[in-house]
Amino acid sequence: MELSFQRNLGALDRGIRVVISLALFGLVAMKLLTGWVATIANILALFNLLEAAIGY
Repeated sequence: MELSFQRNLGALDRGIRVVISLALFGLVAMKLLTGWVATIANILALFNLLEAAIGY
């Protein structure tokens, strides 16, 4: 059985995800987000970067 996936993210969507990820990482680095909120922001930013890199 072979699975074939089509790309679901366009270039604009990928760019937006990268910008949002960098903004979240920046807020955490500037200590504007701390504690568990910072942890969640880092996780969301990481997943957005991975999705932008993979494109699916």
